Formats: sequence, C-alpha cells, structure tokens
Amino acid sequence: MPVVTSFPKKTSKDQSAIITTVTSLSKEMIEQNLTVASLPKKKVKTSVENFSNTLQSNKLINFCYDIFHKLENNPYAHLFYKYNEKDIIDKAIKHPMDLFTVNSKLENDQYTNLEEFENDIRLIFCNCYTYNDAKSEVYCSGEVLESVFNKKWNEKLIFQTRRKGELKRVRDNDADTDNSFTKFQKKQNQILEEYENNVNHHIINDTLPIIASAYENLVIDNIMPFIEILKTFLSTRSRMSLSSANESMLQAIVESLLPLKYHIPELSLVMDGKKPKGSGRFGYLDIFILKGTGDNYISLELKYISLVGLIRNQNTKFGANEPYTYWSKEHKTTNQTTIGEVLNNGIDQLESYINIISKGKAVDYSSSGVYDERIKITKSDSNILKGYVILVIGFRRILWRPVEEVISNYTYIKV
Repeated sequence: MPVVTSFPKKTSKDQSAIITTVTSLSKEMIEQNLTVASLPKKKVKTSVENFSNTLQSNKLINFCYDIFHKLENNPYAHLFYKYNEKDIIDKAIKHPMDLFTVNSKLENDQYTNLEEFENDIRLIFCNCYTYNDAKSEVYCSGEVLESVFNKKWNEKLIFQTRRKGELKRVRDNDADTDNSFTKFQKKQNQILEEYENNVNHHIINDTLPIIASAYENLVIDNIMPFIEILKTFLSTRSRMSLSSANESMLQAIVESLLPLKYHIPELSLVMDGKKPKGSGRFGYLDIFILKGTGDNYISLELKYISLVGLIRNQNTKFGANEPYTYWSKEHKTTNQTTIGEVLNNGIDQLESYINIISKGKAVDYSSSGVYDERIKITKSDSNILKGYVILVIGFRRILWRPVEEVISNYTYIKV
C-alpha cells in the first residue's frame, strides 16, 4: 500500500506504568512501623487493589499468548525478537520494546489488562516506522508483521468491541469511586470468559448467512450488499480505536467478512521484472477474491484516511476536493493532497495490478505476472477480472469506485 494513507502510531510519554509491588508496600509499612491490620480501611482497600492489579487470570494470559505465538512464528518476527542495544543509543530510541520483552512480561504475569499488551505490541511497530528508513528491510517487515497482528487481534475482538468500549467507559467514569477496580475487573473477566468459552460462536453463526450473501453478490458484480455489511461492522468500533486505525486494521476487518476459502490477502505480483527491487518491481494486491459460484474474479484495493488530517475543516461531507494532510513516512514530512487524489491514485494502482494478474503466472522475478505460491493458475477459456477501490474515512464513511474490467485466459484457484 502507498505511504499516502499510512501514519506512525502515537505513543504516550507515560507509556510505562509504575506498579506498586508487595515488596515496596511491605517496606513502606515497616518504615512507618505499621501493620496491615492497623491501616485505615481506605488504605487497606488501596493496597489490596494494587496487589490485585498484578495478578493475571489464565484467561487473559491465554488470550495474549495465542496472539503472541502467531507473531512469534511469523518468518519476519526474528527482526523484532530482541532489540540491539547499539541501535537504541545510535538512534536515540526513547521507549524500546521487542517481542522478547513482551514474552517475559507474559511469563511474569505483568500485564493487568488487554490494553497494556496491545500497547507494547504497537510500540514495537511505532519504533520500527519512526527509527528506520521507509525502504529498509526492517520497515517493510514491520508492515507485514503489523498486518498479521491486526488481523489476529480483530478476529478475536471484532464482535466484542462494544463490550470493550463499555469496559473502558466504566474504568474512566468510575476511576475515583470505591468500586472502580471491582467493576473494571468484572467487565474484563466477562470479555475473557466469553472468548474462552466461545460464546460468540452463536453470533458468528447468525452473521455467516449475511456474509455469504454479500460475497455471492460481490462475485456477480453487485458490491452494494458487501459495502452495507462493511458499514455495519465499522460502526461497531469505538471512537477510541480511531486514533490507532490504519489500512492494516481496515484490511483485517474486510478479510473477516470474506470466506477464507475464496480470498487471498496481499497477492504477490511481479509488476516489471526489469526494474530493480524497491523501484516498482513488485506489487501486492490487498485482496484477491476467487469466484466460487459467480462469474468474476474480484480485486480489492483498500485505502484509509484518518479524520485527524481532515478535522481542521470541520466538514462531514468529505467531498472529492476536501484537502487532506498526512505524514509521509518515506519523506519524513507533512504533505497535503485531496480525497479525490487518493481515490484516483488507488484506481490507477488497481488497474495496473489487474493487468498483471491477467498475464497469468510469472515464470520468475524477471518476468511479469502473479508470483504467489498460494494460488494455482492454469490456462482456460476467458474469465473476467473486475476490481473496486474502497476508501474508508475514519470508519465513518465509505467511498468506492469500480475499475475497468479485464479479460483473462486463466483460472485462479487457492492452493
């Protein structure tokens, strides 16, 4: 995906939390020549609350470990397993984080809630984008690994977003009340218990017919049912999640709305075998949708625009000429474009991808075509390749445009 709609994650200066341990609590009591029994009721409650915050249920640990192992087993993970001390000094990294540290915190029960775990993982990617060149191996590997994380994270939480939003509101609104910790812990345990017991299985089963119908309409060139269900799912996300939303998160959501059997994310293409690597030689189609019962193969190119770049205009219409300010990770500067330009660039990009797909399988890196082991391509009668650019603005509005169809003399089957 182009850098035009990518943003480095924001991190808080107070990323690290200070946790009161039993040892430090005991030391304070000894210095004051006090015992737990002699403490006032309010102080006893506070000490118990701090102590309880360090305890982790097996449900939370299993939830986080499941996602962590998905990252750990990825071939790109080795670059982020342990940070280099020299890099921290040379690049002046303020808040270093790596997978080794995350694993250690999991093993030592240091995560008290899901947000802490997510923040550490996202800090890894934030450091990756902030302190590495946009064309470097580490930077590109970080984008791939972040996409894996977002997909896995959304698979587990997409049906629980409203509950999670309620949990955060309870924690924020009741922070100063005596029962704030009890409410927070109760809500969090409820989310984790539902995950562990797969309560959402029934919700998913109710949703599957709708998803199947949207897919079936999509492959017969009717995108509207798919757009409607995408709107519904995006509307379930809390406003708090918009600050960290990006194209990777959008792609994870879109993938969750498609049958696993009939779509391939990040389809690898050789665009021009004569060009050097990093100069337009390769391309990656966001999502390639295979036809099951329909007549068309569908290509999707996804674009995401943050509301942050549009907020100065206070305009909710978001027209094509609406100016959009964004941070270019490649050039390390703030640039300005328009919604229309982002959409048109996406159309040009998608048309070039579809033309390459129509050529069939690439023989090697020096030719042009599809170069992806997940798909089998064979000669056949003519088939139709169609595509859509889907532009999402802050998870609050969806714009989409079709591109010109292309005839292909190949069939495409997921291996």
